[in-house]
Amino acid sequence: MELKSLLKLSAAASLALVAGACSSDDNGKNPNGTGDNNGGSEVVCDTCATTPTTSPFSDKSILIDNFEDGDGQTAQGQGWFTYDDQGNGGSSVISTPVNEEGYPTAFGEGYESNYSFKVDYTLDKGDYAYDPYVAIGVAISEADFSEIGGIHYCYKGGIHTVRVETSDVTDYDVHGSKQLASTAAWKCVDVKFRDLIQEGWGEPVVFNKANINQISFHIKGNAKVSTGSLMIDNIYFLHTSDLPADVADLEKKPAEIPVVTIGEIAISNPLQEKAMKYLNKGVNFTNWLENADGKFNGKFTFGESDIKLLSGYGFKSLRLPIDLDLYVSNRKDFLADSTGATELKFDDEALFTVLDSFDIWTAKYGMSFVIDYHEYDNSYNLTSSKDSIYIKMMAGVWKHVAEHYATSEREDLFFELLNEPDMTNGKVTAVLWTNAAQAMIDAIRTVDKKHSIIFGDAQWYSISLLIKRTPFTDDNIIYAIHTYEPFLFTHQGGSWTDYAAIHDIPFPYVAEDWSEYSFTYGVNAGVIGGVKTAIKNYYKTGNKEAILQNVAKAKDWAVTNNVPVIINEFGALRDKSDAQSVLNYYKAMSDICDTLQIPWTHWGYTGGFSVVDSEGKLYEGLAEAMKLEAK
Repeated sequence: MELKSLLKLSAAASLALVAGACSSDDNGKNPNGTGDNNGGSEVVCDTCATTPTTSPFSDKSILIDNFEDGDGQTAQGQGWFTYDDQGNGGSSVISTPVNEEGYPTAFGEGYESNYSFKVDYTLDKGDYAYDPYVAIGVAISEADFSEIGGIHYCYKGGIHTVRVETSDVTDYDVHGSKQLASTAAWKCVDVKFRDLIQEGWGEPVVFNKANINQISFHIKGNAKVSTGSLMIDNIYFLHTSDLPADVADLEKKPAEIPVVTIGEIAISNPLQEKAMKYLNKGVNFTNWLENADGKFNGKFTFGESDIKLLSGYGFKSLRLPIDLDLYVSNRKDFLADSTGATELKFDDEALFTVLDSFDIWTAKYGMSFVIDYHEYDNSYNLTSSKDSIYIKMMAGVWKHVAEHYATSEREDLFFELLNEPDMTNGKVTAVLWTNAAQAMIDAIRTVDKKHSIIFGDAQWYSISLLIKRTPFTDDNIIYAIHTYEPFLFTHQGGSWTDYAAIHDIPFPYVAEDWSEYSFTYGVNAGVIGGVKTAIKNYYKTGNKEAILQNVAKAKDWAVTNNVPVIINEFGALRDKSDAQSVLNYYKAMSDICDTLQIPWTHWGYTGGFSVVDSEGKLYEGLAEAMKLEAK
């Protein structure tokens, strides 16, 4: 059914596509904001004018509307419509003349032609929680978009974005251009599909041009009340041959590989031998007990069969990330009591069912066991880094766990104080973290002097902070670092990062294979400047020696202070990278750790950084790359 049969508008006010298509999502996020206003590669082409009778494009491009028939329908027979924010509590109004049948009619001055589609609008926030908005839209008939690469149109008037909507997006976080500036003179633009971005508040969806079903021109304001107009003309879907030629924005620079001099690596401290024996070739269990809602409920996401599988592949250590303070049964009351009178209470049944099970299973299959206090809710960082009560709770948690294992004869059981104490925003200083860590060390040592403790520094187990540190006086501590460099490679496609759109970054960098076009690697209007800079500098960072140079700083510090250092997190997302580059990266990391005699633990078992596929099989080539010896 054509939209015009559904959308009959009065001259005074438009029909809001009420409320369904334009309502806020359940979390109160704004589905109608604009995208990133930095960058973008739509091409302004004041010379690419069209006329009512002649198309400047090949017959392979698809005319949507040039409005010369003045009937308010596209060349495909679809009716134009408008909508506003009134269904969401706003008071915005958008209007356009209508014909005798009540349908919107093209009446505005055309771009070197007779007519355009013109709307007048008032943006009025009213009671809407976000910025007010109005829009023009039209449904798109099914067509062969396989050779279509973008959208062309001309406009005059207010700030707006063009959105190319697809049926894949079901939460209205549709793909659109960056915001286009207002203009008092006609301008024509070409927006390539590859530069369309979602606004980011909804579910990420890859743009699929085969499923285009609507286009819209979205007008949004940041003032309480504002008025304006917008005229749209000469809308085409462009064949790739009609799009402007790409302009190279990257260079094939020769790789800059640093010369790294390896100094003394021998460490006489017996903890070094212990670390190499028990903490090398390890793996993390991920996305389970460390989650904010990950308290063990009696059901094992991972269990004995997984330990057996990993051991069989040649992994020798398990790091178990677990948020230990979730097992404080009176956590809220304890933290609220500034007098210190409240005693900690624990859900021992849940806590020690899971810990004791992995203690037994790892021993059975010859793997060491690291209990890693791991907060994904980031409580310590966000609210409590200076809070003596919170630190007292963390220390009490460790005392409780250490006391439980104090009589264990296992030499290969380790207590890791707190993973990345400033996981989210990096506001925990080295001084604050030292004080908290010392409190936990002291608490452990009141009940257990045997088992080794693992300490990592603030700023995500930073190398740069560690090498400024004086080791703790406790002589049974192993020091940990994390490294995910080059971050551009290891986190490309990570939805939680600024690198979500990036893909196909190779490792290592090879000049001859490097593209001169950043769009090859996913750069679009939504990619921030820092990511673009990382891509331009990849000729310096995309090699094993650059990683080695950084990690060697930690090893030099360890040698100087005669203490062991380990890497217990590293890894690379595999979904947006080619398999061989991932293997190249893992071989590089394995070589680096062998060269420096640093034990490693990979992040992680499953998920985007996984070492096994959905069937539990080790990814092809990983055993060789990581020098694993199957049992």
